Amino acid sequence: MLNLLEQYKKIIELDSISEKGNEGIVNHLTLLLRDIGLKVQLQQVMHSIEDVSKRQFNLIGILGDPLVDRKTKKGLLLSSALDTMSPGILNRWSEVAGKPLQAEINEGKIFGLGANSSKLDFLCKLMAVRKFKEKKLKTPVYLVGTAGSELEMLGVKYLVQSLVLNPKFVIVGEPTELKLVYQHKSLCSFKISVRYQLIKKDARGFNRQIALSSLGQIAHSAHPKLGKNAIFQLFDLLKLAEENGFEFRFTRFSGGEKAIRVPDFAQASVFVSSHQFEDFKQFFFEMTNRIPDPSIFAMEVSSATEWGVQFLPEELFSCLIYIENFLIDLEKQLEQCPEKYQEKYYDTSFNPPFSTVNLYSLNQTHNGLDLYFDLRLLPSVSIQEFRPLLQQKMDQLATHFPNLNLSLMLEKFYPPLTTNLESDLIKHCQGAMDLAGLPFGFLKKSSFTEAAIYHQAGFEAVAFGAGVAFGVSSSPNEYNLLDHLDKAILFYEKLIERVCL
Repeated sequence: MLNLLEQYKKIIELDSISEKGNEGIVNHLTLLLRDIGLKVQLQQVMHSIEDVSKRQFNLIGILGDPLVDRKTKKGLLLSSALDTMSPGILNRWSEVAGKPLQAEINEGKIFGLGANSSKLDFLCKLMAVRKFKEKKLKTPVYLVGTAGSELEMLGVKYLVQSLVLNPKFVIVGEPTELKLVYQHKSLCSFKISVRYQLIKKDARGFNRQIALSSLGQIAHSAHPKLGKNAIFQLFDLLKLAEENGFEFRFTRFSGGEKAIRVPDFAQASVFVSSHQFEDFKQFFFEMTNRIPDPSIFAMEVSSATEWGVQFLPEELFSCLIYIENFLIDLEKQLEQCPEKYQEKYYDTSFNPPFSTVNLYSLNQTHNGLDLYFDLRLLPSVSIQEFRPLLQQKMDQLATHFPNLNLSLMLEKFYPPLTTNLESDLIKHCQGAMDLAGLPFGFLKKSSFTEAAIYHQAGFEAVAFGAGVAFGVSSSPNEYNLLDHLDKAILFYEKLIERVCL
């Protein structure tokens, strides 16, 4: 007999951060699936992403007869991603004493990394499916845990392309407050590449090395206003210092990570001259003590350097500020849409009701810098409308900084979801909610879900799940609601009854 609370805790404790792979959680869940009589298949998801584990697996459990003509869609697919983002700054996880993989239950909530992602949703679905292990099903149930949802949707794309399943309906696990998500925004990720020649220069003029770091507040990039962008904070600190007469020579910038969210850490390595060194330390001390939280900035001083170093081009930081200002201006344009355009560019049924932009990563290579930002566009807005504007800004940037080689590339595009409200799947979900005693309702999400990948492949798909829809995922002290999880199990049971019996 499964102890559900203990299993919730166990699933959170099994580290499945995207970059590390998901083999541990897949092995654990495989045993649970076999214990309840499901046929189990493992799909190793092949990829070529740097610094990411190759141990990425899709877990497929099947109850019933899956044999079907390839042209005939059959059965119900219950899909949940098994990976999580990294936790960010550990001491901000106060509900779990700085240990995000150590689940805690308090006042009807379960806290821990991935609690409000779809890891726990997979267990809800498993608990629902086990009720039918002795039943004769007219159509099969597929229970799938995917890999790499935070890394280019690796698992779900691999699953769809493999053609191993051909379901009629798909329910994707997402925190939706037990409402149906039939529509969400698209996700577009862009890379701005800045290439240059390093400047070999004797460091005697600028011979005091300082590492400056910025701590932000992570948040889901679909809701950037809920976070504090550490990269922008760092740029603003350096800009303020320059406005106060300080001169720098830069050797390194970094910030954020592969996961698309508001970054909570950024760092710059700079050199200052000996005659400005003590003044800059005083400036830093006074500046940080004027802000509400001085701990968001840190300065580490290295010993004096007498040998030659390679500096980044002097105009590079000005270029970065230009890019920052462009993204901030674009954010304002999206948010402050003129009334005559609001029918297309403003939709109050979304939260937020406009498209958003977020700079999420700053990565230095051996001969350049790469900046990554994402756009979350309303379904009514096409990415093709934005590409000319973005390219125009890049052309202006190239004119301002002729010694830098600049380029813009669309790295990823995931389409919006719009499922027909008259579809059979919507009707089945409404019936299942009625049987489960849940109020029937719809929700539109600003975040992207795997449902759009299934929908694009020709399957009827919606997202549904336990948990708060906005402001909890991808944040410290992430939690789910135990009563939501119980109700989700009941919904899945009733849906299986309607579709598969």
